[in-house]
Amino acid sequence: MGNYKSRPTQTCSDEWKKKVSESYAIIIERLEDDLQIKENEFQELRHIFGSDEAFSEVSLNYRTERGLSLLHLCCACGGNKSHIRALMLKGLRPSRLTRNGFPALHLAVYKDSLELITSLLHSGADVQQAGYGGLTALHIAAIAGHPEVSLASLKSEEKNVTRLF
Repeated sequence: MGNYKSRPTQTCSDEWKKKVSESYAIIIERLEDDLQIKENEFQELRHIFGSDEAFSEVSLNYRTERGLSLLHLCCACGGNKSHIRALMLKGLRPSRLTRNGFPALHLAVYKDSLELITSLLHSGADVQQAGYGGLTALHIAAIAGHPEVSLASLKSEEKNVTRLF
């Protein structure tokens, strides 16, 4: 008891919390970096996802500088479940990663779009796919603080597990 003044001011749990907080900040920074879209591109994408005629004319090979495909952009710019279905039927893979290492499902989870998440999962997106840092959609939901999305991804994982047995 005599050496209480020489003890460190931070405990191991404080250090661990600091490290976890720093890593969460990096993950969120990378997600936000992927979601930064130039204003003129953003307006064009709003037009594309707002009009069925414009949506049908868009090139499936379109990619932004940050590596976002139309499926990623649909999750980031207000697409809907019919857009998701149409893009996946035309051959866009939900497993394709952005330059920062996130699939479309992770972006939909981060944006808290339950409609797009369920559409992606019903269309074949893998809820257990790991993105940047080995994080799954459930991790992203927890980091972003979206409990409804966490429950949806857990229910989807439960269905996948029961299919295995």
